[in-house]
Amino acid sequence: MGHRLGVSKAAIANAVADGRFPSRWYKVISNMSADAKIDCPMKLFNFAEESVASSDAQEDAA
Repeated sequence: MGHRLGVSKAAIANAVADGRFPSRWYKVISNMSADAKIDCPMKLFNFAEESVASSDAQEDAA
């Protein structure tokens, strides 16, 4: 896995300890999961989420 991601074992261990993988790993891990015929939920990754304050400000500006 580390070889396909281009990261060290320590980086993978850190992500596991954090409870989420970096979002930039999604494509590689998703492909590996598909090859193994297992699910790859997006909630396992640290994708940015829209903040409520940000969406409220955009609505006020419109």
